[in-house]
Amino acid sequence: MDFVTGGVYNGKLDWVLENYDSDYAILKENHRPETVDTPLMIVDKLEDRIYNFLRDQEEGVDKWQEYYHSLIKWEQTSTSRKLVIIGTDITGGIVPIDQQNRLWRDKIGFIYQQLTKDAQRVFRVWFGIPQQLK
Repeated sequence: MDFVTGGVYNGKLDWVLENYDSDYAILKENHRPETVDTPLMIVDKLEDRIYNFLRDQEEGVDKWQEYYHSLIKWEQTSTSRKLVIIGTDITGGIVPIDQQNRLWRDKIGFIYQQLTKDAQRVFRVWFGIPQQLK
């Protein structure tokens, strides 16, 4: 699994599409990983998916973990598969006043730490320029 992060509208998806030479599928929000049959699966806008999981505060973290494990399982099913997760960095800047948005921002930070730890490679794309962090 590779993790790609960076600012909003900074060219993360474009960079992935240019630098991963494979047939790919971008996993849609309401689809499960097991439906993907291409060698490359891209999960884009992870922050939006996490926001949707966290709307249910009691079960949100568990739903995220279940989803994350299904992504990893998809990749581990075959050595020819590659998972690329793209998430916008929303952890900098002004802290939101709204409690739900603060919780979302905090959870994004914790989840991105988990992804960074688990990923084989981590890239930050800023204005279309990649920097490999791991």
